[in-house]
Parts: sequence; C-alpha cells; structure tokens
Amino acid sequence: MNLNITILEDEAIHAAQLKQLLEKWSKQNNIPTSIRHYFNEQEFSKQKYDEDEIFFIDIELGFANGMNIAKQLRKNGFCGNIIFLTAFSEYVFDGYHVQALDYVLKPISQEKLKQCMKPILRNIKGSCHIYSTKTEIIKIPYNKILSFTSFRHYVDIMTDLNNEACYRQKITLKNLQNQLPKEFVRCHRTIIININKAIKLTCKDITLSDNSVYPVSESYLNHVREAFSELLDTGEKIYDT
Repeated sequence: MNLNITILEDEAIHAAQLKQLLEKWSKQNNIPTSIRHYFNEQEFSKQKYDEDEIFFIDIELGFANGMNIAKQLRKNGFCGNIIFLTAFSEYVFDGYHVQALDYVLKPISQEKLKQCMKPILRNIKGSCHIYSTKTEIIKIPYNKILSFTSFRHYVDIMTDLNNEACYRQKITLKNLQNQLPKEFVRCHRTIIININKAIKLTCKDITLSDNSVYPVSESYLNHVREAFSELLDTGEKIYDT
C-alpha cells in the first residue's frame, strides 16, 4: 500500500516543512508515502491523481483560490480527503461546503499534523497491523496477533498464523502502542499482549492461547488485571470503538 499525497502550496518554505512532517509521520507509522508538490493551479491542472489521493491545499494559493480548486475536484467526482492549509482560522467554516476532512493552521506542527491524519490512519489500518520492510508490505489481522515484543531497535510480532508465526519489524514499541486498538495491553516494559488471547493470569505472568507465557511487571499488573477482568465479566472480546 502506497499513500499518495498532493500538496498545493505556493510558499516554498511551508511546502518543504509540510513535506518533512509528512515524511516523518510516514516513517513513524510505517506507511510508504509518495508526495507531490505544486506551486500553482496551472501545474496541478495538468496532472492526474488517484481516487484515494490526499490533498493538502493552501486556501490562498497565489492568484488562485484553494477553495475553488477543491470545489472543482468535487465537481469532477473526487470523493477522497481534502485538508486545507491556512493562516486564518475564519476559513474553517468554508471547508464544510466541499466536505473537507480538516484544516491546519500555519505554521504546521507535528502534533497538528498527527491529529488531522488520525482518521486517515485509522482508515488505512482498519482491523490490521501494517507490517512493512524494504521488500514487502503485509496486512496482519489484529485477531491473529498474540504479542509484540521489543528487541533492540526492532519489535517481534508473534502470531497464530499458519504460514508465518513471527515477523520482525523496525519500529519502537512506544510508536507502535499509539497505533494499536484497545485489546492490546502492555504487560511489561518490552511487551504488549493481545488480551483477547489471554487464558490465565497470575501476579507474575500471563498465559496466551498458544500456551506462551509472558512476564507481567508490577507496574503494569493492575492495568492487565482490569483488562482481563473486563474480558471475563463480559464474556466477549475487547475491541476498540
């Protein structure tokens, strides 16, 4: 999966900043991203775009109006995500006329970008973890994942898949945890387990459905107990809502 992003921004410094932030976001979330930048409407109008393209459009685009460009995209049948860039918050209400996903006030920060990309990330991830390396991208269903264990600069992903039990991905456990749904619970500084796979919990460890046993640190014990108790009380699997 490759995420295609188009930036329409006539100020080079803002375009370069946004591109840098998007590349950082892409790396943190392990999502391959292709980014194109156009300075004006004339350059952009000559290009083709995908139906799932993500547009970052500056509302005040030199001699053009970014809102009019967005309206034309909608008239042409584009149903994907449009995010406006602006230095003036009063423009936000205009975005509703073209079903804009969001607007971002300049100067843009990593936190602002992260917030506006959350629904996009959620849609991309869906019910799967995206495992990516330099040579392949694989969608691993969350209900097939047993645990994530950090190993130096990597995380080992243990699954109950028949074709492949373990995947090793270059990502930090901290960044990974921010992406995971509710059923994934941290039980140790280096371990996150799928509580839906738990069958036994003691004050020192937790056993999963494949009979693997993971240590439970004292600092995480109460949180793990609460999650496991919720699972037992409801008799249902815990899913993110």
